[in-house]
Amino acid sequence: MLQVLGIDSESESVYAALLTKRPVSLDDLAGTTGLPPARVRMALRRLQSSGLAGRRPGRPVTYIAIDPEVALDGLLLRRQEELHKARVRAGEFSERFRRAAATRDPAEVIEIVTGAASVLQRSEQLMRNVRHQLRVFDKPPYLDGGNPNQAELDLLSRGVIIRGVYDADSIDVPGRQELVRMWMEAGEQARVLANVPTKMALVDDRLALLPLRAGSGPDPSPSFVILHRSAVLDALSALFEALWAVAQPLHPQGSDDDSQALSGEDQLLISLLTAGLPDDAIARQADLSYRTLQRRMHALMERAGASTRFQLGIHAAANGWVTGVKLGDEPHPERDRLGRPGRT
Repeated sequence: MLQVLGIDSESESVYAALLTKRPVSLDDLAGTTGLPPARVRMALRRLQSSGLAGRRPGRPVTYIAIDPEVALDGLLLRRQEELHKARVRAGEFSERFRRAAATRDPAEVIEIVTGAASVLQRSEQLMRNVRHQLRVFDKPPYLDGGNPNQAELDLLSRGVIIRGVYDADSIDVPGRQELVRMWMEAGEQARVLANVPTKMALVDDRLALLPLRAGSGPDPSPSFVILHRSAVLDALSALFEALWAVAQPLHPQGSDDDSQALSGEDQLLISLLTAGLPDDAIARQADLSYRTLQRRMHALMERAGASTRFQLGIHAAANGWVTGVKLGDEPHPERDRLGRPGRT
């Protein structure tokens, strides 16, 4: 617990023992903590240098704990001063880097990362360094079939704004609904689009991470591009905002909405249809057979007076039927067999 103040675990154990007995000898401390006398002696030296313990003369030599309210407050203040100096220094480095970036070779704007392990490591590093906003194009295939979502949850808990545009195929990946729902419940804003052009992560307005090659399947040795501040980065930011504006909002099933024109099941069908999902994917999301889905869609078209799916979509938009895609609560029979894919 006190490691953040530079106190190792053994020294902390010795300090805790000092708090219960005053004064106490080295041998008594060894017996209480279960540590060898030599390591207790080293811990006592560290505690004395930190101002947490004092030595009393006599035979045998004994030790006392310094009042934690005084000693620990002093360490906290010292650490806060060190952190302040580090922030100032980091700001100086950032400013120096920005000045150098303005005059550097254009080729240095682009960083190539190759190999799945390196890509995942760099992606995690970028995620941990988001300050204000993370914008994501989410599209399969995924490099990591595990559950690397703690970084995003940490960002959301810090108040970082996260917006994600999901490819229609993405939310149909086994296990994906549960992962997206978890992120949304933590505060992510999510939308779905029929065809997201590429996977991408925009870190504030500073960096972008996207694959060098799109590919149709997982690449055994993928290459990703990291773009620094440039006109290209500005263009990618504008692309995200344009697609965000036309994408359909995602809602967890059971969330409130203002439209009472359709039943919840029909709202789901219309939302999935206008999001661009094919019929087989809509049937899976709605837990319907293909034949039942066709009957339901035909009934909606008759209700809207539409002769085509396109006309049904126009009618739905004009009459408030389109309220965003709702993620179902029912588990998919295949989802428990696969891990939850990450962003990359």
